Amino acid sequence: MRRVLLALVLLTSCQPGPPGAPCESAPVMSSLVRSLRFSREDPTGVSEGFDIDSHVTVSGDAIGCRHIDFTSPEGQPGIDNEIATLVPIIETQAGGVTLDSILQTAINDGQLMLAIELLGVDDPMNDACVTVRTRPLVGTPSLGTDGLVEVGQTFDAVPGGEQSLIMGAHLVNGTVDIGPAPLVVPIAILDARFTLHIQSGFMHIQMHEDGTWTGKLGGGVSIQEMTQIAMGLNIRPELMAAVGALLTGHADLALDPMTNHCTQISSTLLFESVTAFVYDDETAP
Repeated sequence: MRRVLLALVLLTSCQPGPPGAPCESAPVMSSLVRSLRFSREDPTGVSEGFDIDSHVTVSGDAIGCRHIDFTSPEGQPGIDNEIATLVPIIETQAGGVTLDSILQTAINDGQLMLAIELLGVDDPMNDACVTVRTRPLVGTPSLGTDGLVEVGQTFDAVPGGEQSLIMGAHLVNGTVDIGPAPLVVPIAILDARFTLHIQSGFMHIQMHEDGTWTGKLGGGVSIQEMTQIAMGLNIRPELMAAVGALLTGHADLALDPMTNHCTQISSTLLFESVTAFVYDDETAP
């Protein structure tokens, strides 16, 4: 049960920005995510994330299913990151194993290899039209003395792997902000392989002089889809009800007016990525 709950929480994140006019497809800047961690909450209700539903949910508010929104470190209200309240519960059940360490192990082992790429980059600091792409990679990463994936390695794109393309984004002073838009997130973790479909999502990318990118990505994921994925995992039937109740109880997005229940759960992951080279026959959409 502990491993199942860990896997389910790991599913609930990722995402991107509004479709725009197509940009040029080359040159391509590729970056491999080498660190992922959940955005946590502090005792004052502050958490990094995004205002996914454009609404500030307060106590007793039906929108958001009565899950009070957070405030960003910069003071922005309405931050949707309900996964921050679920993570401590899961980690308690896991007997002290943190979800962040599970993610890091999957990355270091080459199970969870996610590329974030910018296509059509004419200027690496300012460009009026770039395409953001996320897609799965395959390969065995080499680790540095810090225990993280080293810079400048070459990996293969997963043949036929689903990818997300968000066109018409702006690169401003080394920063890209996109959202909301659908996002396809391939997952390979805990011996399970599947594709998660984000109905809406956001991403913030900050590029640095040393070639690393940092940022956050977040959005909502369907409770129904997560439950269906759980049913395909090695879960005893008697545990399925508990898993479903846990997810439903923390849903805070996409209110269904017919049932008066939310159908998605919000989440935010913080990431760091490093320059990588991706080999495939199609480096552009």
